[in-house]
Amino acid sequence: MKKNYNIIIVEDEETIQLILSAFVKKFFASLGAKCSVKAFTDPMQGLLELSNNGHVYNVIMLDVRLPKLTGDELYSSLELIDPELVKKVMFVTGYSSDLLDRFSGQDITILEKPFRYPQFTAKVKHVLGLK
Repeated sequence: MKKNYNIIIVEDEETIQLILSAFVKKFFASLGAKCSVKAFTDPMQGLLELSNNGHVYNVIMLDVRLPKLTGDELYSSLELIDPELVKKVMFVTGYSSDLLDRFSGQDITILEKPFRYPQFTAKVKHVLGLK
């Protein structure tokens, strides 16, 4: 298992962003691993970061209802930039039905808001391919 993970969070609600960051740090500490977290409230800045450095991230956490650019639009942009990036995406949303309709038949990872730590860890493990 890797000992150093990079996580990006694109979430416009700062409270949710802080919770996700805290859960990320707790989760990787429990694995004895280090992690660094970059968080963006502006999806355009997040897309720019992922366009330039997407390959360095192990998990990409995207809110769905964002200003300027929705999470599913960001996902579609990542698919065009590098199809491998979308395998790292974990949507964090209270609107999972929107995603299930939009990405019918695709294997996407969704963490439904509101969430607790056990649900969070299960979804992160799924994205990372951990048991």
